Amino acid sequence: MSEHFYLARQVILNNDETIMGYELLYRDSTQKAHIQNPRHATAALLVNVLNQAGLNNVVGENLAFINVDDSFLKHNFIESIPPKTFVFELTATSSLDERLVERVEKLNNAKYVFSLDLDSYEKIDIVKTLAPYLSFLKIDTSGFEVEHLKELKEALSEYPIIFIASKVEEEETFKAYQKEGCDAYQGYFFAQPHIIQDKKLDANQLVLFKLCDTIQSGASTADIVKAFEQSPAMTLQLLQFINSGAFHFRDRISSINQVITLLGRNSLIQWLMLLLYSKNFSSKVKYQNPLILMVRQRTEIMVNLLKLVKKDASTSERGEAYFVGILSLMDTLLHVPLDEVLREFYVEKSISDAIYYQSGFLGELYTVVLAVEQFDTQVLDSFLQKYKVDKEKFELMTLEVFKSTVELETSPIDS
Repeated sequence: MSEHFYLARQVILNNDETIMGYELLYRDSTQKAHIQNPRHATAALLVNVLNQAGLNNVVGENLAFINVDDSFLKHNFIESIPPKTFVFELTATSSLDERLVERVEKLNNAKYVFSLDLDSYEKIDIVKTLAPYLSFLKIDTSGFEVEHLKELKEALSEYPIIFIASKVEEEETFKAYQKEGCDAYQGYFFAQPHIIQDKKLDANQLVLFKLCDTIQSGASTADIVKAFEQSPAMTLQLLQFINSGAFHFRDRISSINQVITLLGRNSLIQWLMLLLYSKNFSSKVKYQNPLILMVRQRTEIMVNLLKLVKKDASTSERGEAYFVGILSLMDTLLHVPLDEVLREFYVEKSISDAIYYQSGFLGELYTVVLAVEQFDTQVLDSFLQKYKVDKEKFELMTLEVFKSTVELETSPIDS
């Protein structure tokens, strides 16, 4: 690669929590903090995504939002980018001189797509000036007063603008902006656990956990197969899931014995855990639910980052890293406290400590997973430096994880 960069995605969801698009976040990984030249950074991101990563490998068929500044818009470089490739995000703090407005109008007439970030209703005059050329308006929920949203929508009612609430990290914020008529939401509110008082794990979930315990206990292959034979419905669902279009096996897998022989015990447990997530979203035509995509991203970063640090990592170590990622969202998935889930599904203390306290080596890996989601580049810098991980290898690994997640998202559940 010609230069080192950190690239992250933050998902943007429709009202039904399917994916509308992603905001792409970028940092030159040679810089410790803020970008010195925003226009150069944006241009570098575009070049990297288009020429090196492949935009479809990062966002799939979804919209790609990217921040730009005034100087970038006025530069001829933008005209080398095909229209509708990105949604260019402006900020309401931009200096709206006549030349800039004319430039946005010209680009919009050429089919370039624009969004505006707004953090206060007091800046409505800026919005009105650019409204004819906007397809999206992002409302920064950390600064914008939600009670003004209805008034804002009425003032812009003549324009077909899609309203996106950003920095939505809590369910209450999501509901408040949804009530006032927002169309989409950016943030990790969907990953916050909502514990239902006195909710118990259902029978199928308990069967699944019991099967995992049997596998982990060191039972013989014959005993594991026998345990599955006592749960024929679960066996059938697991085999259908493994053979679905979301995964790519050359030959059809037709038995639990074959799963163990070909993939190993840890892989069998991993498939059971993925099945647990997928069953909650079986009504979706595709893996559009952001939670299962988030699980996929977490598990793949955990395992692949482990392999970057420890090239000779054992199967057991890779399995532990995987379980930290997949168990980290179980309370959100099942609506029960995480400690209850961990009681039913026995895990090593190192795994539970990593999830609860981000302690130990597994906890450090998990901290990097969270840093990728939150785009905390200082944490990334610190980890890579501590373990002498090559930045380019880390960047390539991250891009491969994004690609894998996109492939899962666009795969049909049924074969």
